[in-house]
Amino acid sequence: MNDTQTKTGMCAQRIVGILGLLTAVIGSLVLVLVALGFIEQLPGCGPNSGCDKVTSGVWGRIPLIEWPVSFVGFAYFSGLLVAWVLDAPGRGLRNLMRLGMLASIMFVVVMITEGAFCRWCATAHAGNLIAWICCELIVRRQPADGPRGLSKRVYYSSASVFMGLTVVLAIILPLRQGMIESRNAKELATNQAEIMQGNSDESTLGRLSSRNVLGPEDAKVKVVMFTDYQCPDCKRFEAQAENILRKRNDVSFAIKHYPFCPDCNPNVKANRHPNACWAARAAEAARILQGEAGLERMHNWLFKNKGSFTQASFSNSLTQLGFDPQTFIQTMNLPQTLADVKTDAVDGFELGIYFTPMIFINGVEYKWYLGSGNTMEKTIDMAARSGSSEQVVPPSRMERLFLDWKTGRSKRFPAVNKSSWYGDGPIEVLIYGDYQHATTLTAEKLVRELMREGQPLKLTFRHTPFEPKGDLWNYEVSLNMAKAVEASRLLGGDEARWKAHDWAIRASGNMSAMTIASRMAQETGLEASALRAMMDSAEVKARLDSDDADKKRTWKATYPSIVIDNRHVMRWNGNGIDSKALLLRIIEDASASKARRTPSNG
Repeated sequence: MNDTQTKTGMCAQRIVGILGLLTAVIGSLVLVLVALGFIEQLPGCGPNSGCDKVTSGVWGRIPLIEWPVSFVGFAYFSGLLVAWVLDAPGRGLRNLMRLGMLASIMFVVVMITEGAFCRWCATAHAGNLIAWICCELIVRRQPADGPRGLSKRVYYSSASVFMGLTVVLAIILPLRQGMIESRNAKELATNQAEIMQGNSDESTLGRLSSRNVLGPEDAKVKVVMFTDYQCPDCKRFEAQAENILRKRNDVSFAIKHYPFCPDCNPNVKANRHPNACWAARAAEAARILQGEAGLERMHNWLFKNKGSFTQASFSNSLTQLGFDPQTFIQTMNLPQTLADVKTDAVDGFELGIYFTPMIFINGVEYKWYLGSGNTMEKTIDMAARSGSSEQVVPPSRMERLFLDWKTGRSKRFPAVNKSSWYGDGPIEVLIYGDYQHATTLTAEKLVRELMREGQPLKLTFRHTPFEPKGDLWNYEVSLNMAKAVEASRLLGGDEARWKAHDWAIRASGNMSAMTIASRMAQETGLEASALRAMMDSAEVKARLDSDDADKKRTWKATYPSIVIDNRHVMRWNGNGIDSKALLLRIIEDASASKARRTPSNG
């Protein structure tokens, strides 16, 4: 191979390596923005997802200093990118990249062993892998007597980028944490005030009754925790509860089961915690056989072992806990034991539970996620000193769904004002949807029905066909439909867009981009070739990018998302939810609030 070929190959590999590092920078930057709270939820990576487990778990931070690993990755990849841009990598840089590649391999192994796939982590590590391979190939082509280290210019530039970004992040992190903690503290104070007051009746208090009570039943402060023995957050709060019980005699803790396992909880679909049902049945069996003392021993043992045990080892553990293994296992397998667990799960479902732990203090939900995670003891102390032991009625499931919207944070969506479609009512209903997703069609149909019935609404539909769901072809169809609807608007105005949208809502099946353009052209009266060309224009891309950016601010990765009066309707559809009644309740409240905010002309 001659020198020209060698240089050409090295040049191509250097470009590919730079692109790989750029990919790694982007992937790690997204994780940095999440760690700083600028992105509240990654698309497709919600609570308990692989992304959440990796970035929020023990592997997401450097021990002792609690520095996010994403910060290190972002600064490291950015420094490498600068080095590659300034000069082709040599042996010195290769050695550094080998160390970085070992770190990437370690994190990939962690994702595999933990069963927690993080797409953004994978993006960063894939970019690092590409750059490392290119580096190895480039160094192999270099003469044996070539320079072994980095030039001063490259060294100081890349080191300055690494250190500069680290310092900037070190400044921003406490500022962002302070802002978030201040906001959460205000909301927690409101929550604690609710716990101190309220009127009681028996409408939903029965849902909080429990067979499994630790501490005095006539305690002034009654804490009820819906729990799952394989839930990490439940384990953390159980430890706090145990500490509080040791120190106080005016608090009781009632344990109710909500396992995220369909074997005993028919209202959950995914089997996120495979042994959670057996763990709950073990707690019930311990209570049946030995009362509160047996329950407490088993309860603590289950959390200590993260709710996991095997048939082979369980007998020995039962003996050590003071139970006869044969009798215990027979009791655990009784139909009544399973029925008791299912009863708790139904109670939790009817109270609107969708994550664990769900904690009530004197009947009011304690929103532990608003504080540092160590505010339960203070809240209990405030309740004990409030002078009242009366339990407040917890909301029903439908009431909780309404309150999730009512107490949600109001967010402004800048592009909405220019995007309204149907209707001219004062209440904006914003749907982020995907034309190939069945629930999107359900949402759109429901809102249109409410409008026909005279509700004062205007409907906005914004596009979110940005993540393949199952069949990749359907994803492409959805994307092309969204492009065609926006292209119709650009070419023919709102009337053309409404016609295009109505066709897309009705259409189904595999279609090429040209077929979609032709069908929409027939509906709108536009010229098919012009419509097809506009679909790939920068203007259409900008509109879809705007929709995508705003969708990520709704906190949910589900399809579709519904926003009413700038607040996200967290859960509007699903098992046990009267969608129409819920939306009517929200619309009624939004209308009343808007009337109070609008000065009367009378």
